Amino acid sequence: MLSDAHPIADLIDEVLRTQARLLTATADFGAGEGLTGAQLLVLTAVVRGDRPPTVPQIARSLGHSRQAVQRLADALVEIGMVEAVDNPDHKRARLLVPTERGRAAYAAADAVSRTWAAEVTAGLDPAALAAATATLREIRTRLETGTTPR
Repeated sequence: MLSDAHPIADLIDEVLRTQARLLTATADFGAGEGLTGAQLLVLTAVVRGDRPPTVPQIARSLGHSRQAVQRLADALVEIGMVEAVDNPDHKRARLLVPTERGRAAYAAADAVSRTWAAEVTAGLDPAALAAATATLREIRTRLETGTTPR
């Protein structure tokens, strides 16, 4: 442990430092498809979602404002990457679905991402990566739901 604080303090420090570097390193993954890093982030949420998401759902999951995500979603609609379709559960919050062009752009960016990921994780234990992912996911879930196990 690097500090005398609770072990999560060191984890938070590393996550924040890593996040900043990840944003810089991954910003150009969608450039070949004419996408900014922020647009690719929203497109990824649409393509990889279990079901078509709404803008507010994407905003909550990314920790961004609804307005910021709305601007990005509008741009993706304008360039033909996603469509906004009626939501049977809500009059105003439309569902975002990827177009064929959006799926193709995501696939191209994902190929770049996979190559980069293989390079940056070379020599790391896959089980350790999976454990780190599971730990971070559990912490995020607890923060999002306001719950802790008893």
